[in-house]
Amino acid sequence: MGLKKLNSLILIGTIILCAVSCKKDDVTTVTPSLEGYLTFTVPEFIKPNTTLTMTPKGVTHPDEEGIGYYWKVTPTMTQYDTTRFENGLDKYGNPSDGSFTHTFSDTLQTYSVYAYAFAEGYSSTSAGYKCTVVSGGIDGSITMDNLAEASQEDIDGKTYYYTTVDDTDWLILNIDNTSAGAPYANCKAMSDVFGRYYSYEEALTVCPQGWTLPTDEDWVALAKSAGVQDATKHQNISGVAAALMGNADFNGTRMWNYWPEVGDITNATGISIIPVGYAMLGNKNSNANDENPNIDFTYPNAIFKGYQEYAFFWTADKVDGDERMAYYRYLINKQPDLMIGKGDTKSFGASVRCVRKQ
Repeated sequence: MGLKKLNSLILIGTIILCAVSCKKDDVTTVTPSLEGYLTFTVPEFIKPNTTLTMTPKGVTHPDEEGIGYYWKVTPTMTQYDTTRFENGLDKYGNPSDGSFTHTFSDTLQTYSVYAYAFAEGYSSTSAGYKCTVVSGGIDGSITMDNLAEASQEDIDGKTYYYTTVDDTDWLILNIDNTSAGAPYANCKAMSDVFGRYYSYEEALTVCPQGWTLPTDEDWVALAKSAGVQDATKHQNISGVAAALMGNADFNGTRMWNYWPEVGDITNATGISIIPVGYAMLGNKNSNANDENPNIDFTYPNAIFKGYQEYAFFWTADKVDGDERMAYYRYLINKQPDLMIGKGDTKSFGASVRCVRKQ
């Protein structure tokens, strides 16, 4: 056999061996997964120093064997906390379902809660949710320059802040009467932060003693006090938005973003409107109880929309010829006008401010 032919055979053999070797190296082992999707429940908003117990659900072992769980809350925890091992016991040797109890701090910020499910021979699976600590009142999550300077009055043991425009006092915080309406995201902690969202029928009943739901004439008078002399009842009122908006932050984040169409916010009227949106309340749960310390079930299917974009307020005015509808006033973040709209008196949820004639 010639040398050239021999070299060719050796080269071919080497290529075949490399191909076989490479093919063998390319084979990877896929770790099987646990079955299902891990989930747990945590309120979107809570009060400072709230303690929550969260229970993992949704994941099973393909061979019906044990599953372990560990947790972490950022930014406060630096290490994971294992609440259950695969033998069904916790780190103290007690039977455990994997539940995790954590006390959140009084720092007003957003926390991330992570849960992990694991089992030997299987890839772990995880879930994560955010939870924000909030506080109500003038020294809480909502901060504005003029709140501390506002007039105040105690009614039935509660302090109300107001400003006087011509001959009318206006409350400068959204009403948070917990006997009606729904809090943002159905979280009780948000009642005295954003105020509650009420149907028109509820809005007529929630103002404190001596105060009433403003008519649209009251809103027109407010706009005229800000210099818009052609303001008209049940019509859009042009160019007054900046005088109504409050320079507000929520947990350090600006609420009204700057839009050149609106210009610089002046809050010249002093009523400090904030953009907390509106709610599609849905059906009211007449059997709702107050047992859950964090979640409000009055309107369990309520949908909240328009945060940082809109501010909606009921007026006392019904729509002529349609008893199912009432007028509301609203602001849009990028519009310079105070708008007028109509909403269903039972299912649409808006904020409430109250007025008092001097």
